[in-house]
Amino acid sequence: MPLIFRVILGKTGNSLRVTLPRPIVEGFDWKKGDEIVLYVTEGEVILKKEKAVPKAKKQA
Repeated sequence: MPLIFRVILGKTGNSLRVTLPRPIVEGFDWKKGDEIVLYVTEGEVILKKEKAVPKAKKQA
């Protein structure tokens, strides 16, 4: 059974924002500065944490 949270859209400049409830952030172990990707499909938005891309080693 999915958990359901209701949030209110806020305004920041010319954009709208959503504040994620603490249980969601802690459940996914998201931290300030993490990159979250939004996948938008018909009728829904999916949030996923971007996986870190290993940096290529510099060749001498």
